[in-house]
Parts: sequence; C-alpha cells; structure tokens
Amino acid sequence: MEFADSFPIWNKLSSDEQKLLTESVYKKKIPAKTVIHNGNTDCMGMLIVQSGQLRAYICSDEGKEITVYRLFEFDMCLFSASCMMNSIQFDIAVSAEKDTEVWVIPINIYQSLMEKSAVVSIFKLSVC
Repeated sequence: MEFADSFPIWNKLSSDEQKLLTESVYKKKIPAKTVIHNGNTDCMGMLIVQSGQLRAYICSDEGKEITVYRLFEFDMCLFSASCMMNSIQFDIAVSAEKDTEVWVIPINIYQSLMEKSAVVSIFKLSVC
C-alpha cells in the first residue's frame, strides 16, 4: 500500500505538496509494547497506522494508565506530533499494543505544510 492511499486529503493537495510528502514520509516498524511517544519529551511527527494497533493514554497522579483511545489500520495519531499543539494541557503517551507499522510524516514537514496549506491546516483541526 502506498502512502497516498492512506492519507485522506491526498487528492486535495497541490502537486508540490504531494511531492514533498512523497519525498519525506517514511515507514517505521514498531514492536509491540514499545512506547513511541511520551508527553512533551519527544515529537516524532504525524503517524498513520498501516497495520497493527497503537494505544494513546495518560497517567494519573497515582501512576495508573488511563486509555484515551486506540488506533487501528488507517487511523491517524496527531498526538505523536503534540509539540505542534500549544493548547494541549496534558501529557499523552502512545505505545504499540501489537507489532505495528506506521507511515511517519516528519514534524518539520507536517508543520511546514500546515503553515502553507489551508487544506492541511483544516485537516489538522478535523483530526484533533
């Protein structure tokens, strides 16, 4: 499967934006039980699940994990790019519950597209 098939607004992007994404996006395999994002300490970029399962969760003051949501095939995880979202008032962690393969849009690429493209900016609002 190609990235274009996984990105819902692909056909609304300009050819330059499509080219930038094609040259920048990469696949990443994530073994089960791997924490891939932990609050504001890292900022991988936007993830699109190709296969497997991710879990987004927060930790209570007592150390208990509270699942916020799970991500399955074709779901997008913008919280892995939470450094772009100034209004987030909590730390969210993301881990792989199963062996997972994701498309990664690097943070600098996604941020650049958001600043230049109304389509991408509006799309970000719809997945948040």
